[in-house]
Amino acid sequence: MIYLFAAGRSTEDGAVEWGADEIADDIRTVRARGQQVVLSTGGAGQGIDFSSRTVSRRFVDSVERINTELGGTSTDPVIDGVDFNTFEAELAPDTTEYLWMFRELKRRFGEDFGITSPPAPWNEQDRAMIREALSQGLMTYAAPQFYDGPGLSDPAYIVRTTREWVQDVAGGDASKIVVGFGMEDAENYSSLEQIRSAWRVIQREFPTIRGAFVWQHRTDSERGWAFADQVAPLVLAAPVPLHAPPAVPPPRPMSPPVPAVRIGGASYPLTGIDVPGGPDALVACTDDTVLASRGPYGCDVTVLDGRVTGVHDRRGGSPTGAVVPAGGFVLSGHGEARLWLLAHARIGETVHGIS
Repeated sequence: MIYLFAAGRSTEDGAVEWGADEIADDIRTVRARGQQVVLSTGGAGQGIDFSSRTVSRRFVDSVERINTELGGTSTDPVIDGVDFNTFEAELAPDTTEYLWMFRELKRRFGEDFGITSPPAPWNEQDRAMIREALSQGLMTYAAPQFYDGPGLSDPAYIVRTTREWVQDVAGGDASKIVVGFGMEDAENYSSLEQIRSAWRVIQREFPTIRGAFVWQHRTDSERGWAFADQVAPLVLAAPVPLHAPPAVPPPRPMSPPVPAVRIGGASYPLTGIDVPGGPDALVACTDDTVLASRGPYGCDVTVLDGRVTGVHDRRGGSPTGAVVPAGGFVLSGHGEARLWLLAHARIGETVHGIS
């Protein structure tokens, strides 16, 4: 897929314009080799308030005009979809108007015409509109953007919030969610290792997650294509195209079975009880001496009577970790296991897999 970023506001309220018609030949070239081209609209400082049907119709008309300017027709378009980056900051999306535009674009260009959007991960108004669009089959996927905001580089937050989007917004269908990362040497942007850690945990829990992107491609090129070389192969192991329905992967039998801990509906392989653990290991500790040997960088979750009673992230302000409760145990995780614990362990949540 290739995104044309971005068609910005024109002088007419609601309309957008592209203005780079010289790339029409390039678009035909990439589409001929099987790539899909999506027109991104809006962007920073380019939000549109779709306050009436007149404004919404101007937007759809302008998309049709851009398609024509690039050499396409309604029956043979040269763009395969539209990305709505038109609501931002305080500009809440009007669900009625957005759903109308989604339907109208599909009416004009065909039911396979893609509709995508990069919403704010935390914004409840964004979630509500996209939840409705996904439930009606009007949106191909949503791609919450985890960058350029407080806490958005934290892998634990990325994992936990992606889980919320899959379960609460997409109704459990991970193929409707894409994860947007930001990779910069700046506050609120992730490092390559943070991206890799978060993605591994997300992909383990949601094997059909649709994909990931990084903002922006210039940043990646300046780093020697670190994202393309080290993250993209993980993402592209099971690519899901824009139009085709996702294939359901067959179950993978494990022989011999690997013991696992379950917290709520999520599970993670257990290395063992009171044993040393390496990188990404989850260990159950019933002895404070063993727990102390786990080092200063993990997350400790206290469990008593089959329920979580405490969460102690040593990197996040609990450098002394936890104490093994009488009659209970502590789940200690490093690396990816730490992220998994932070994403799923909540006070009162049930824990299974350890007797």
